[in-house]
This record gives sequence, structure tokens and C-alpha cells, in this order.
Amino acid sequence: MKKVCDAMKKSVLFWDIKEEDLERVISCFDVKLSRYDRDEFVIHQGERAKGVGLVVSGQLHIIREDFLGNREILTEVGAGDIFDEVYAVLADEYQSIAVVAVQPTEAAFFSIDKMLTTCSSNCTFHNIIIKNMLRVMAQKNLMLTRKMAHLSRKSIREKLVSYLSDESSRQGKREIKIPFNRQQLADYLSVERSALSRELSKMKEEGLIEFYKNQFVLYHVT
Repeated sequence: MKKVCDAMKKSVLFWDIKEEDLERVISCFDVKLSRYDRDEFVIHQGERAKGVGLVVSGQLHIIREDFLGNREILTEVGAGDIFDEVYAVLADEYQSIAVVAVQPTEAAFFSIDKMLTTCSSNCTFHNIIIKNMLRVMAQKNLMLTRKMAHLSRKSIREKLVSYLSDESSRQGKREIKIPFNRQQLADYLSVERSALSRELSKMKEEGLIEFYKNQFVLYHVT
């Protein structure tokens, strides 16, 4: 379980937990490690939560699909990120989202019941993890708020400018790398891929941006 411990060290959920206690957390919280191939579903819509998920390696997309097969990417998570914590806490709720592997991925699942209940050993890390869980949920809420800000824009260009500007601010530079390919970016912004590609080409012709695959350079035009 060393690789799980290494992922836990990167996760906000396990901040302030002593390194020597991480293996005790794994034992106490009944952790199960699973492996997934590219494009394999980790969780399907309509299922019950498996527990609080932690990406050990690889990358996952949190998505929503309608009955026509239209897909919207809500967010992406990588090594050290947790997922499905809300549905793990709300155990009686069926998943309105799905989780799919973007590449070969390993994910560990922690029992929410063990996480939120003080065990017979009186482990000191329980209260720390509960506090950290609130921090994680606040961060996820902020991410969704940012996405809603992008989607509230009327045109594809406005959505692109909003998203790329936010990524530039987050990364602290104008040469940025985004975590999506073209189809994934279209799904994330809820637009057609062909229309997205046309708008990107127009913005490039106008000297607003340069791009190669998922790398962008943003120019300030006066």
C-alpha cells in the first residue's frame, strides 16, 4: 500500500496527518485499491457510492451523460485528488454523475463510516480528517462555481476567454497547459467540438491566442 500512502501525502484530505500514521489510516478505514483501464467507468450514474475515492495514479473525469449519450465533463481529478465524497456521505443518494478513467488509473476507496466514526483505538487522526473533509468540499464547491461562471457566458468565445483567463490566473502565467483535449474541452464547456475548433481558429487569426494541442499562449491585445 506504499503507493496509496504516497498519494495520501498529496491529498488535502490527509493534511496534518503524520507520515507514520498513514498506514494506520489505511488499516482503520478499510481501504480497497482498484485498477481501471482507459475509458473504463469507475462509477456509473445511478449506482451507490463505493466510499471516498482517492486517485492513486492516472486521471479521472467526473462526467454527466443524458439518455441521448451527450456527455458533459464536470471536472477532472488526478493523483492525490479525492472524488465521490459527497455521495459517500449521502449514502442513500444514487449517483447523478459518473466517473471514467482518462488513462490507466488506480483508485483507493475509504470507508466513509469508518472515516466519520471514532474507532475503539481512539485514533487522533479522525478529527483532523473530518476537518480536512470540510476543506475539500469547500474547494469542490469553488471549482463548480468557477465552471458555472464559464458556462453562464453566452457565446463560445466568451466561454473560452473566461475559462482560459481563469486557468492563466490559476497557473500564474500566460503560457498555460490545460487538462483537456479538444473533445474534452468542448464537453467541459458544453459546446459542439466543431464550433469550438472554429472559434479557436478565429481567435488565433486575430492574434488573441496561440495553441498547440492542449498548450496555449494568451496575448493581451490593446
